Amino acid sequence: MKKNDLPRWLSKASYRIIEHMNDDHSNSIASTLNAQHGIKDKNAKMEKLMVNGYFASSGEKFYFLEFENVCNSAEEYKTELIKHAKKYRNYEL
Repeated sequence: MKKNDLPRWLSKASYRIIEHMNDDHSNSIASTLNAQHGIKDKNAKMEKLMVNGYFASSGEKFYFLEFENVCNSAEEYKTELIKHAKKYRNYEL
């Protein structure tokens, strides 16, 4: 696997995860961006997934939103996203 390549499970799940998060859980993306980078943007979007977090866009910039753990499956990814939703609920806009 090359340095920039994603594991197969994440490559296969990326589109579904990104679409679901942007459509149904955009508030969680915005609150995580606010908590981790101090940026308040209700329109922030999940863009690219990595095993230890994801990149979100706000305006013309990209920000990395980091997980507590490295993920090895789609189920672990979901667990980390749920952790963010709970941990950063107080940062919702």
